[in-house]
Amino acid sequence: MKPDIGVVIHGPEVIDSGGARHVLNILQEHYTVTAMLGGTMGRTAVLDASLEDEIDISTRMALSETIDLLSWTDAVILLSRGKSIDSGIAFGRIAVSRAKKIPVIQIECQMRNGVVIPWNGATEWAEAIAGILCLPIRTPAPAQNVRLVRTSDGLTHRRIHNVMPGETIRINGIVVGTAVSRDVDIVVDDCRIVDITGTRIKEHGIEKLRRVDLKSALVRTGSIRRTKHKVRVGRADAKEKSGDLRVVLIDHDAESTFELSEGADLAVTVGDDTTAIAGDILYRLGIPVIGITDMDLDDVLPDTNILPGSAVLRVKPGYDDVVGDMVRDLLFGGTGKMVAQSVGSVREQVEGIAGARLVEVLEY
Repeated sequence: MKPDIGVVIHGPEVIDSGGARHVLNILQEHYTVTAMLGGTMGRTAVLDASLEDEIDISTRMALSETIDLLSWTDAVILLSRGKSIDSGIAFGRIAVSRAKKIPVIQIECQMRNGVVIPWNGATEWAEAIAGILCLPIRTPAPAQNVRLVRTSDGLTHRRIHNVMPGETIRINGIVVGTAVSRDVDIVVDDCRIVDITGTRIKEHGIEKLRRVDLKSALVRTGSIRRTKHKVRVGRADAKEKSGDLRVVLIDHDAESTFELSEGADLAVTVGDDTTAIAGDILYRLGIPVIGITDMDLDDVLPDTNILPGSAVLRVKPGYDDVVGDMVRDLLFGGTGKMVAQSVGSVREQVEGIAGARLVEVLEY
């Protein structure tokens, strides 16, 4: 009887590159594999690669929670592909430290020089898996959560590693700036960000964040999907449907698109990056969008797609939030769901609410 192996797959890059399919195929020859995914854009990568029957994408959880969920298996593997081996190990150190203290084997699946990393004493398993995959082993320092430094002025600092100038900085999914240096520190006073050194700060993003727990905050840098991929388009039929059209509102929460859009025929999206990311996700699900943007795109996801039948409303700079709030109150009755007669009727109502703030409408 084959041993049970749990595989936690992080991010789209390891899927887009073919690394996930390659590793899963080899592991399945030796083990009974249960594979689950962590991260929103990884779910779109699974769909694009037609791997949804092999990788469970039904539940959105943090990496540490997914590791815990698979702790019943004989061994848990964390499969990832960072910007470099060192950045992948740094990521693994934090992810593993936040999970139960169980042996975890990380496979950092780089194109030509991947490595196997044992965490929490998983040396024997790492040696076996490294032998199967013909990869070297890299023994890291012990798993450790984010390190915070409190300075004499009472401020708390968190260093962000492996940042490249020009990359966006996102905290809990919100863009807060663009790196201008490799040395980036988030500085907090009483759970409020007062500075991000080495960064051209986006004040509007800081305002949206309000209070933040610096130790548990999810910090990401750069594009949310760096690798080339072939898009798998969903079936589009909402524009032909009329009566009892189920409409959802996605307001600056693109990472919850899968959950928010469940059972929907149409989505109204608020924010430039939210419209780009949610629209790209919903393209796979065959759901058109009516986007509300103000031309303040941070390009966290290049080469996006949007389903035919969609429309993007561009309003005056700084007014996407204002119009979005009005749409929530006047059209959705303060909730995030509604029923409508058609895509066209919803679009007309959103345009009417935007009023004189509307600059142009892009049709797809």
